[in-house]
Amino acid sequence: MKQRNIPKILMCVVLGSFLLSLSAFYAQSAELGPKPTVSSVRLYVIDCGTLVYNKPESYNLKREEVQDTNMPVTCYLVVHPKGTLLYDTGLSDTLIGRPIYENVIRGYSQIKFNTLKGQLADIGYSPESIDYLVLSHLHWDHTGNAHYFTNSKLLMPKQEYDAGFGPDVKLPYSYKDYAALANRAEFISGDFDVFGDGSVKILQTPGHTKGHVSLYVNLKNTGGVVLTGDLYHYREELTLQRMPDVEKTAGTPESREKINEFVKRTNSQLWIGHSMEFFRNARKAPAWYD
Repeated sequence: MKQRNIPKILMCVVLGSFLLSLSAFYAQSAELGPKPTVSSVRLYVIDCGTLVYNKPESYNLKREEVQDTNMPVTCYLVVHPKGTLLYDTGLSDTLIGRPIYENVIRGYSQIKFNTLKGQLADIGYSPESIDYLVLSHLHWDHTGNAHYFTNSKLLMPKQEYDAGFGPDVKLPYSYKDYAALANRAEFISGDFDVFGDGSVKILQTPGHTKGHVSLYVNLKNTGGVVLTGDLYHYREELTLQRMPDVEKTAGTPESREKINEFVKRTNSQLWIGHSMEFFRNARKAPAWYD
């Protein structure tokens, strides 16, 4: 019998799936690296997946106005001399090694190559050792691994908690990822100084959701940084002043004005976590900003 050659593309797919599964195995079983000792604040940018998307019209942008419509999904670890804080938990670690057609939500295809657990381990932390968890909001691309952090103190506005856990809420797709956090939140009102020294502040920025929050981190060498969650998605929203129609009367214009004023007053940088332009050039964990 004449042997048939396997098409090269099929071989690449099979090999790619194997490598992804192998990567997931080692990431889940990785031993902790040396925990950093810090005398000032550090900020780690963590790769928490990618959304393949090509409909910027959802954000009132035309395709030709956006340089790259795909969206990185970023998580951030803050290491302070008094403790640690994780901002967002990204896409679920269970996506690793799974075909992309299984992971399409509302036109967004989810891809993930590295586990959050594994990347934290590289820095020296397990989920159980994170002191504070802050979720910008409870949408599925920001809560994928939230159930790992039941030992952490969850800091959250009551408006966001009620939107995710309230008795009249129609449970969203993402509920399974954060359900373990029910009744664990410490409610915050107004802007909140996490460590009491002004270096890490939770900033109330409602609009995308009722209890959406951004995070300010003041670094010794880098200076101030504002992590915006979903206050913005594309860099072009900032320059063209665009946003989804539903957010125009939900608080987003006021929240953006607040953050823009805050950035100017504190001479801070604005980091848009879903911007491919930002993420492509960012220093990724286990490297850090200080």
